[in-house]
Amino acid sequence: MRKVLAVTGIRSEYDILFPVIKRLANDPRFRLKLVISGAHLSAWHGDALKRIEHDGFEVADKIDSLYMTDRETQRVKGIGSLVTGLAQTVEREQPDILFVVGDREESIGTALVGNYMNVLVGHVGGGDPVYGNSDDPIRCAVSKLAHIHFTTTASYADNLKQMGEEQFRIFHSGNPALDHIRQTELMDMGQLCKQLSYDLNSKQYVVLINHPLSSEKLEVKEQMRILLDGLATFVGQTGFRVVASYPNTDPGCYGILSEIDRVRGNSAFRFYDHLPRVVFVNLMRNAAALVGNSSMGLLEAPYYRLPVVNVGNRQQGRLNAGNVEFVPHQETSIVMALKKACFDEAYRSEVSKLPNPYGDGHASELIVDTLASVDVTEERWYVKKDLCGRSPDAWLERI
Repeated sequence: MRKVLAVTGIRSEYDILFPVIKRLANDPRFRLKLVISGAHLSAWHGDALKRIEHDGFEVADKIDSLYMTDRETQRVKGIGSLVTGLAQTVEREQPDILFVVGDREESIGTALVGNYMNVLVGHVGGGDPVYGNSDDPIRCAVSKLAHIHFTTTASYADNLKQMGEEQFRIFHSGNPALDHIRQTELMDMGQLCKQLSYDLNSKQYVVLINHPLSSEKLEVKEQMRILLDGLATFVGQTGFRVVASYPNTDPGCYGILSEIDRVRGNSAFRFYDHLPRVVFVNLMRNAAALVGNSSMGLLEAPYYRLPVVNVGNRQQGRLNAGNVEFVPHQETSIVMALKKACFDEAYRSEVSKLPNPYGDGHASELIVDTLASVDVTEERWYVKKDLCGRSPDAWLERI
């Protein structure tokens, strides 16, 4: 039986990870355990550990790695805490494979531990550019450290090959988050409103998800003010409502939170620190549009056939299915883009027919079967090419 240790630290990547680890947990070829860290252990973020335990996964360890400050030291200190704790966990558990998603602290920390402790690292999300954010070089670094790659699009698989990653390591799986959406049961609007304690009509509200961008930390508060003012103008003119989630914990988040406090008295806005998976998926299914700067607009919204208004530079450079309109932090531009997304029937019809480059909701099957097929005793999986794409033997020939 193959032992897999999956590492997760924030709701967004847990939703991507979930279909894979659920399948691993039910597959007799594997013994799965989770390492929980970061925002999952924060009561301020809804204490997601309870959700994970409710999902029935065995937890190998809980590692406190979230420093709740607004300083630039926050994330790098978190990585240090995670690496220290995870090294001890890996030494005790002796997994065959470490499994992780994305470009945040958990991915780079897991990749470092796997390399130093000679444990294979499986990674979802390599080859995906995220310009203007510190996460982009982190993702590239994880790709050079990881041993098994699962990419969300075919073009991202090509990007990894161009980086010098060997073809046998690269698997185009699609985005596992789409499996999660496909498998989530339907709720009617009455049930949804009851769960939210908020009255909504289908297709008469937008969902707001907005996070800080590391390269624009000093501008975040003003950017959020403009975005919320644009939304206030939009709902005032249309009668729509806004359902929003809190930002992630990256530096700059306190500026966003202070602006949320400013509009909290507006009954057209409702903010949530955490929503159960079934509620969130059905909230998205019935929304008219998504607004903000979340990666969800590119990675998952095409599956919902949902128009997206991406405000600012976060997500620039990533593959866009054609459902996303990028606008600056300018109130008039935001209002115009929202009206197009919600009321332009020709545009909405076009979005509903777009091919989805991120897959069809069956990524987890390919990922699990691939992890089962890898021979963890075979040396080729552990020996990586160097950063320039030349094998160690090629360098020896030059000496």
